[in-house]
Amino acid sequence: MQVYIELVILDNFALIFLLARLSYYLICELPNKPRMISACTLGTTVAVFYPFLNGILVPAILKIVTGLFLSLILFKPKKLLKGMLFFFILTFTYGGTLFALGLFIHGNAEAALTKPVASVPVGIALLTAYILFVDLKKAIFKIRKSRDINGFIYDAEIRVCGSAVECKAFLDSGNRLYDDKSGLPVVIASAGTLAKALGDDQMSNLLLGKTSGFAGAHYVEYLTVGGKSKLFVFRPDELVVYVEDKKNIISDVMLGVAFKRLSDVESYGLILNPAVLTGE
Repeated sequence: MQVYIELVILDNFALIFLLARLSYYLICELPNKPRMISACTLGTTVAVFYPFLNGILVPAILKIVTGLFLSLILFKPKKLLKGMLFFFILTFTYGGTLFALGLFIHGNAEAALTKPVASVPVGIALLTAYILFVDLKKAIFKIRKSRDINGFIYDAEIRVCGSAVECKAFLDSGNRLYDDKSGLPVVIASAGTLAKALGDDQMSNLLLGKTSGFAGAHYVEYLTVGGKSKLFVFRPDELVVYVEDKKNIISDVMLGVAFKRLSDVESYGLILNPAVLTGE
């Protein structure tokens, strides 16, 4: 029993800590370590008595009441309801998974609620919980990022070398790149997007960095964190950006070519310079 009690203490303290961290992340609030440690201590203390409880109703009620007290400790009044909601959702999701596994192993609901799922090293259980925590955090980050930029995504059409390709365009306020020769704003297109409009010979020239066959083609220097870099730019036939029901035809623009994926969140093929829509 001593080994099991130690397992309960370590498992529950770590799991409550991870669930609290993820809950703080979901409500966009920095983790409060004193509150987290207090909540983990209370939750772990209560969890030690679960194996000594009989029946189903009492353990279930105790877990719900404990969750309410943990939420009161973890979250400030302004974000209490929101934080409590996420904490309970995460707890029930993880707890429900363990309950289903315990039910499968032990064969009855009472044992699933009060007995350990299996006699496994505590490190494995904690490592599994941590991996789930990291994966969930990454998934939430991608969803949140996708939601945040959704209002800056537009339908667009690029016309180059007599052909056209439709794509999604992202309006990036950080893109302030201008062509030093023409003074025109530069929008960035992925090579993969342009490949849908260009012929094989034109695409080969593009990949080899040859300027022949592209109107006004040359290289523009720009600064990055690693130093200076060069960007292949040329004059497209036309750029069309649809803002709601309005069709914006843009002729005074240069097209820069990116030879890597523009985003890991959205499948857009074009990064707009704000000047193409504001007329700056």
